[in-house]
Amino acid sequence: MVREIQRLEATVLPQFELVIQAAQKSPHRGILEAWLRRLKEAYYDAEDLLDEHEYNVLEGKAKSGKSLLLGEHGSSSTATTVMKPFHAAMSRARNLLPQNRRLISKMNELKAILTEAQQLRDLLGLPHGNTVEWPAAAPTSVPTTTSLPTSKVFGRHRDRYRIVKFLLGKTTTAEASSTKYSGLAIVGLGGTGKSTLAQYVYNDKRIKECFDVRMWICISRKLDVHRHTREIIESAKKGECPRVDNLDTLRCKLRDILQESQKFLLVLDDVWFEKSHNETEWELFLAPLVSKQSGSKVLVTSRSETLPAAICCVQQHVIHLENMYDTEFLALFKHHAFSGAEIKDQLLRTKLEDTAEEIAKRLGQCPLAAKVLGSRLCRKKDIAEWKAALKIGDLSDPFTSLLWSYEKLDPRLQRCFLYCSLFPKGHRY
Repeated sequence: MVREIQRLEATVLPQFELVIQAAQKSPHRGILEAWLRRLKEAYYDAEDLLDEHEYNVLEGKAKSGKSLLLGEHGSSSTATTVMKPFHAAMSRARNLLPQNRRLISKMNELKAILTEAQQLRDLLGLPHGNTVEWPAAAPTSVPTTTSLPTSKVFGRHRDRYRIVKFLLGKTTTAEASSTKYSGLAIVGLGGTGKSTLAQYVYNDKRIKECFDVRMWICISRKLDVHRHTREIIESAKKGECPRVDNLDTLRCKLRDILQESQKFLLVLDDVWFEKSHNETEWELFLAPLVSKQSGSKVLVTSRSETLPAAICCVQQHVIHLENMYDTEFLALFKHHAFSGAEIKDQLLRTKLEDTAEEIAKRLGQCPLAAKVLGSRLCRKKDIAEWKAALKIGDLSDPFTSLLWSYEKLDPRLQRCFLYCSLFPKGHRY
């Protein structure tokens, strides 16, 4: 039994690598989780029997002065830890004698459950043995909600023209009398390219020449007047704002910066607002936005056309993003899917081009889904990998593509991602 227990210890710990690898194979997660539950229950049962066994040993020693059930090595500590449960349990079980039948039976059950790990490896298509080959880490991507210029924009010519025309246009008399700025909103579902379009316009040469102060911040769900005021100052000054806890001081500093400017452009990316929200907070937040001349603008991206009144965006200044033309969307997907190493095999290139057209038709005109899936496929030059993408569920849902992308991450990065997901969106680390 001692040798069986030792082999059991050598078998248990490597199986936990199986958990990490299996996270990439979502269709069989249920089977894996059920197996882990059985393994956990059997382990805890064995722990209880070990405690009972060691209690009997100590009781026997107290009565007779010698070990009744242990071999020559004596008992080890009963303490186990969360990080090394099996090491602790096995070290306590090595000295069992055949008289401990209940415990031996439970150990055999535990061993039987562990032997199923090999079947799970085969089911999940994982490599044999105890070593784990880590896949290459995915490249770091730049967040979409920044003012950094995008490499290339496909389509949206009419929308771009309307936005630039509005931003460069003069403020009407009615607008100038009521406020020092006017607002325009880009509205659309998540993943339709609102931020990308705003980035393109923000970095347009004509816009740079028109506005001597340009600022970009991401609101992301909930307005935080103190934090977002600080971020506007940092964006305007292109540097870190001194740590000031007093909101009035921050607002005065922002007002002073903008009053020195001729005209400013402020982009508020990813604004979430409902009628039940507090309008007063937005009025307080935007009150310092005053410049020397009229004609300053506030550009907003949002999933809803319901916006705070303080943004001064009338209905005719709301641009709803519609679907791209099929040819433009296909060009977008191919741009990301073929951005890797050049494919010299023309036959393979043709096959991949044909498959790309099939995939693009299933993406539901969602630019984010095209970018995510295309970026993953650009490193795959095997036609089978591309065909496999066609078997993914609802490709038009960007979250499906994002989940598929997550499952292809280096397992170590998956754990980092899961850790970061514990924090609310917009949390400052």
